Amino acid sequence: MRGMKALRLYGVKDLRLEETERPLPREGEVVLKVAAAGICATDLKAYNYGSRTKIPVTLGHEVAGIVVQAGRGREELLNSRITVNPNIFCGKCVYCLQGEHVLCRKRYALGIDADGGFAEYMLIPAAAFDVGCAQIVPGSLSMEEAALVEPLSDCLRGQLKLGLKPGDKLAIIGAGPIGLMHLLLARALGVSKVIMLEKSDVRARVAERIGADHVILLNGADVVKEVQKLTEGEGADAVVVAVGVPDAQKDALKIVRPGGAVNYFAGLPAGVAGVEIDTNAIHYKQIRLLGTSMSTPMEFKMALDLVASGRVNLKPLISMELPLQDGIRGFIEAQKFENLRILLKP
Repeated sequence: MRGMKALRLYGVKDLRLEETERPLPREGEVVLKVAAAGICATDLKAYNYGSRTKIPVTLGHEVAGIVVQAGRGREELLNSRITVNPNIFCGKCVYCLQGEHVLCRKRYALGIDADGGFAEYMLIPAAAFDVGCAQIVPGSLSMEEAALVEPLSDCLRGQLKLGLKPGDKLAIIGAGPIGLMHLLLARALGVSKVIMLEKSDVRARVAERIGADHVILLNGADVVKEVQKLTEGEGADAVVVAVGVPDAQKDALKIVRPGGAVNYFAGLPAGVAGVEIDTNAIHYKQIRLLGTSMSTPMEFKMALDLVASGRVNLKPLISMELPLQDGIRGFIEAQKFENLRILLKP
């Protein structure tokens, strides 16, 4: 069997397009012919600072493709269109049994701990099907949108954990791809007012175009005063911090209303150990503070259904589609503020 092209990371900013072996499925496994794979912040962190585990590794964990080979027990999936939650869970530990799969101690991730989707072909392990991480893509949904269901599902988990209700006022700090996904989801879930806080004029305009009620440009504005003005003097019912910036984490505690909730959705960059925050604000305002990352199989399926139904339209977030051989260019483009999600298409 012939080899395949894959974009593999060997170290910091050492990304190589090379010929490698095409995977072969064992019992319960399938091989996808990758149709689309998104470059996300986790891929960029690995590129800029080094992978946290496997080296060399084929990056890419936002993936959709067509099953072209199936191991014993999965033959019925041949020619199926598949998208996959890249976090593979055991399904048996106390966390998985509680429905909190993201805390599974045996979890590993495709595109991080095992080879991912920046390749012509990608192996999907049996556990992805056993636990519900792999899902059939409905015929009405493009493969490009299907590839972006994974980050949307992470955002959905964040909003479900916040307990957002119809009529709530939500502030989102950061209008990058993830912040914009939070905006689209909030609209689908019935939030009455969405306030975006963003420093980039380009991204602010995108937020306005796809449904933000108000965009506050972080160019010296008094964010507390601006948010209070837009929320009858109370502050936001909930705040999502969708950018890994220390000041954003501090501002979130200032703009949330008493009794509100804050989700530190974005992690801080490498080298930032922590942030000094006003714990008195948490105490006296009785703020519920949480963080979320990844998504469970159920949240992944819910996100897929939301996109397939048309209630969430991810197409405006796709800035560029590039062939796999232009993948290194894709990584450079993905770090520019004017771009949102860039898809690689083998």
